[in-house]
Amino acid sequence: MNPSPTFMPRDGSPTIHVNIRNMRSPDEMARIWAEHVEQTKRAEEKQSVGDDGKLMGENKYDLSVKTTYEYDVVACADYDEDIGAWVRNMPEEIRKANPDFIPN
Repeated sequence: MNPSPTFMPRDGSPTIHVNIRNMRSPDEMARIWAEHVEQTKRAEEKQSVGDDGKLMGENKYDLSVKTTYEYDVVACADYDEDIGAWVRNMPEEIRKANPDFIPN
């Protein structure tokens, strides 16, 4: 992604595939939820209440969904092949971490 592109593609191009992924597996979410339910039962039995008046278990769980988005350009009518462009424009920290990198 370039904040100052050097060209403007024609309408309808490029074609982009967007992959949306939930970073938590169903198994992990099931395990966390089961533990959460168990902690709730324990808190109810002990009548363990926090400063806000809500039940408070021994553990706290982050049940929020972790989502990532990946954008892949799969076609572009304005594409000009430029062999070596990735290596020339590779961020320096990636170049240092992978000195023998060869794109394929």
